[in-house]
Amino acid sequence: MMTDQPHPTAPAPSTPPPDPFPAGFGHGLAIGFFVVVLAVWAAVMTLSLRQAALPDERDGLLLAVFHPGSSQEDAFRAMVAAGGEPVRTTWLGFAYVARGLEPGFVGRLKAEGALAAFGDLPVGPTLGGCAAMPVDTAKIAATKLQ
Repeated sequence: MMTDQPHPTAPAPSTPPPDPFPAGFGHGLAIGFFVVVLAVWAAVMTLSLRQAALPDERDGLLLAVFHPGSSQEDAFRAMVAAGGEPVRTTWLGFAYVARGLEPGFVGRLKAEGALAAFGDLPVGPTLGGCAAMPVDTAKIAATKLQ
């Protein structure tokens, strides 16, 4: 005859240990932390970019930022129409190093379609991440694009 009772020598069924975290604590905490870090980063970047943006009256060597997806031809055309010259492209594809020698270059560049212009970045207007080198402005100033 079979019974549903465990055999006297069989070990008693073990109960799982209690969960040290309340329900929803694990992934929710990680997601919440990620959202907070992302919000702080976005706020710091927004403030930094506003501080680095050049006023419309400025000229000189700068980083011109266009709408993402803008073609290189349109950006170069805008730089030339604003009275400047393109110096080189960056890895971003919508940001270019440009030089304008007449005051008001930034304002004219914005009128031609640039979103913003930045200068005096900690590594100069060279974007290169960890391998960025300061820009030799004397060498660039001596270069005349044809």
